[in-house]
Amino acid sequence: MSGTTFQAITQGSSIRQSGALPSTIALAEVPKQPVSATYEGIEGGTATDWAVILTALGVEHKAVEAHLEPIGQATRLLEEIHPNGTIYTQGQFKAHNGIWNVAVAQIDMGNASAGIEAVRAMMQFNPRVILFVGIAGGIKDVEVGDVVAASIVYGYECGKLIDDRTLPRPKLGEADYDLKQRAQAEARKDDWLEQIRSGSSFDAAPSVYVKPIAAGEKVIASRKAEVYEYLREYYDDAIAVEMEGFGFLKATQQVKNVSAMVIRGISDLLDGKNDDSIESEQVRQEKAARHASAFTFTLLAKLDGEGVTERSEVYQTTAQVALDSTLPEGMISLNIQALLEENQYYIHAHHGKRTFTNRGQFDRSIIDLHQQIEGNLTAGNLLSAIDDCNARVKNSVDCLAGQLLTWLRQQQNDSSDQVPCLMIDERTEFEMPWELLESGAKPVGVAFQTVRQRQMEPEVAPVNACCGGGVLVYAHAKYGGWQRYQRQQFTVFQEFLSQMQKPATEFGLVFIDGFSVEEPLKSSPTAYIKRSKLFKNGTSIVFVSGQLHLDTSTGLTHRSLLTNFLEHGAKGIVGTLKRIDRAMAKEVVELFSEEHRQHPEWTIPEILRRLRERMWEALEDEVNENTCASYLATFLHVYYGNPLIRLQLASAEGESND
Repeated sequence: MSGTTFQAITQGSSIRQSGALPSTIALAEVPKQPVSATYEGIEGGTATDWAVILTALGVEHKAVEAHLEPIGQATRLLEEIHPNGTIYTQGQFKAHNGIWNVAVAQIDMGNASAGIEAVRAMMQFNPRVILFVGIAGGIKDVEVGDVVAASIVYGYECGKLIDDRTLPRPKLGEADYDLKQRAQAEARKDDWLEQIRSGSSFDAAPSVYVKPIAAGEKVIASRKAEVYEYLREYYDDAIAVEMEGFGFLKATQQVKNVSAMVIRGISDLLDGKNDDSIESEQVRQEKAARHASAFTFTLLAKLDGEGVTERSEVYQTTAQVALDSTLPEGMISLNIQALLEENQYYIHAHHGKRTFTNRGQFDRSIIDLHQQIEGNLTAGNLLSAIDDCNARVKNSVDCLAGQLLTWLRQQQNDSSDQVPCLMIDERTEFEMPWELLESGAKPVGVAFQTVRQRQMEPEVAPVNACCGGGVLVYAHAKYGGWQRYQRQQFTVFQEFLSQMQKPATEFGLVFIDGFSVEEPLKSSPTAYIKRSKLFKNGTSIVFVSGQLHLDTSTGLTHRSLLTNFLEHGAKGIVGTLKRIDRAMAKEVVELFSEEHRQHPEWTIPEILRRLRERMWEALEDEVNENTCASYLATFLHVYYGNPLIRLQLASAEGESND
């Protein structure tokens, strides 16, 4: 693909970059006559989100695709290939007050395939709506060209065989209420007929029915078939029959926050009234597919959505990073979630060119490493545990973390001109030590600027900004690095908290020495943090050296305390993944302040990365207890917040930052 073409595609404001490993993005045929503009006059809802449409035949896929336009500034519909091979054609459907990004796939026939592909598509796109659209055979009360929006899909194959007959044990999938209601409303109108694409002709206008249908594993071509009589006897309210709807709806019913429905056009009648001399089977199938698609997109045009421009993750960086969008160059978004199944995790990572999406398990050594970090191992023994963990992850083909680290190494190679920023939004029961895991020859904490993030409400503040002013310090000891800046230092924690409440205080950095709190805090500081006028100004970074002793009665963990600072206005926070040695922690603070003095243009994540790189190189040169301890202390310092924030601290009188 040429650079010009790729640039034109990726500049589309809502292009979703996801799919294979690496993502395969190709160009599909331009629809001969993009038609979504014809829906813009339809008065309807305000839904603007992702919809997935599955089909089983090429004629069905073509009928759906004809209603789509290219996304953003792209000139053609795009393709996205799932790691397991499913190809999704992506386009945009515009209606009055709403835009849908639509992914369409043609899958294998059958209920089992439909169920698998529905789960795969929902994991890939997290859609607002997922539909199965295609053709069906009419059992009763319908004509060729009519549309059935299935209220219920019976799985008629379920039953018990006795002697010469089958006793039914009915199982069913049911359409979601919001789609069923909208389908019933549109079935009472004739609006959808105006959206039928050219090629259809009819003496009498086709009808729409919102009624039950049946689905099995057989193509029923005649009412003489035993299955036909079986359906009429036991499922007499079903007016059509097909092969995917039951498996599709059984899969979608397991997922919350997605609406699902099966919509079918009638292409054949089982009572034998088809006249191939008037209309061939191919013509009937094309007509039925066009009618089903026209009703489908009329339904989408009128469906009330959630009123959001695009599906997005909102981080405490004060920037909205959309999972659908192209990230700024050099930034990679990583989302890790624990699933309900035991030891199952879901990972979605992406940047402007490629996406990694998968679910599975982490190697046990990673879980053990987290516990070992929390324990009291010597620095040398802990480093050996880290080396063992990295070796096991690299050698395990099934480890989800190992697959991700391989993908990250590829992104690192593609970004040779700059160090990528890895933004980690982890929602698990523990924080994984990603900085210590190896991506290629280097640890992640050296190969990437790493930023831990949390989902929260967006703010109006600019993304790329400086935190300027003096330093507010709580510590018993003196820290030489902060002496060169304007500062206020407190040795009583309560007085320090009170200072944060005062108006018109300008501190670019709030430093808390966790080792100075000798007795566990029995009073939660969150009430002070929430009402801090300092943080409400939105111009401060917090640095917690070590970890505060928190009594269990406070109900706080160190992780939740850090998040609390971010929720109430801090632009970023430096903290540790465990309570490390006091001397080593103080060394990291002094090195941090020195790096900032020499390079005030560096962002906070870049300063921490440079410190890790220095300690990693020192450990590679010589392994001893001191280099091991320094290495671990530095790598266990992590950053949460805005990835682009820089410190601009005010020098004390007579001091210079040069």
